[in-house]
Amino acid sequence: MKIGVCARTWGEIGGIGVYTRRIVKSLIDIDSHNEYCLYFSRKSDLGNFSQVPNVREFYVPLRGKWMWDQWAVPRAADREKVDIVFHTKFSVPFLSSCKTAMVLHGTERFVFPEHHKKLDMVFFKTIYPQYLKRSDLIIAVSERGRLDIIEKVGIDPRKVKTVHLAASPIFRVIHDEKNLERVRTKYDISRDYIIYVGHIYPGKNIKRLLQAFAKVRQDHDIDLVIAGALRWKYASEMELISSLNTNGHIHVLGHVPHEDLVGLYNLAQLTVFPSFYESFPAIPLEANACGCPVVISRTGGSPEAAGEAALYVDPLDVQSIAQAISSLLEDPGLHREMIEKGFQNVQRFSWEKTAKETLSALEWAVGQR
Repeated sequence: MKIGVCARTWGEIGGIGVYTRRIVKSLIDIDSHNEYCLYFSRKSDLGNFSQVPNVREFYVPLRGKWMWDQWAVPRAADREKVDIVFHTKFSVPFLSSCKTAMVLHGTERFVFPEHHKKLDMVFFKTIYPQYLKRSDLIIAVSERGRLDIIEKVGIDPRKVKTVHLAASPIFRVIHDEKNLERVRTKYDISRDYIIYVGHIYPGKNIKRLLQAFAKVRQDHDIDLVIAGALRWKYASEMELISSLNTNGHIHVLGHVPHEDLVGLYNLAQLTVFPSFYESFPAIPLEANACGCPVVISRTGGSPEAAGEAALYVDPLDVQSIAQAISSLLEDPGLHREMIEKGFQNVQRFSWEKTAKETLSALEWAVGQR
């Protein structure tokens, strides 16, 4: 089988960029039998697999994501006679002469459209469903996401396969105190803290997190670290931070590279992630791997990711969020229990497993008439 991979997102710093790099590397690590044609939109991305016999890398030069996906890549794939084009983002080439596969990274826009930009929602209500219907295979990152797309878009259930993600191996317990102190110094954090990791925009429920933190601060000398970039409609969140942060107890770090994020998880008392809806958040797995207890919303696919290794909260209930945080701060036994359950939970997932299940799904799609 010859697999063409649309790796346009190879250089992105966000979650889809991370997924692209991890799944391509993991597929190639486990599979020496099939041939891979990797299509990059930037010449600088070439060369990662130049020594791998069953991999060929191609620079496909064309500006514009739409034309690159819909015209340039199908032509390149036809020349190489690939059996399936696998796009690591939410797109497939409509005019491809071979089978196509795409990844359903999330269904939040279908469940909470009000949390997303109106122009984005035009795309997700018109063009995106066509990608889903035209694709021969949809890889959903959670069973919840799979069911969402079947119910809300009317997709054929047979072609939607659930393949869970995993935390990057970089996330681990750090015993090097100098490394941890470097992170503390770099981000100027001197007190104990809880951490939120993620973008700042309405869907992430930052306002209720801040309100819950204010309640927790009444009984606990604790800081809040927010590690994530400003995305959109964040003005009211930033105003609330300013009004609450009279003594410098809230640290807004912006985007944090993974090598530093590992240290921040290790140093934190706990991770809190009260998002309204996530198909399969990586945050609890990253925290689990670093020995950091988790407080998370019980909605969407979060329970699939966190399993028994989290305290679950109602994202609409500020008191629920505050109480869960306080429970972990006040009960050392519960804190240790959640750490141990976290180590057990993260073992359920690996990129090797993700790659094997992805490869099996691609082989299934190619075999369909």
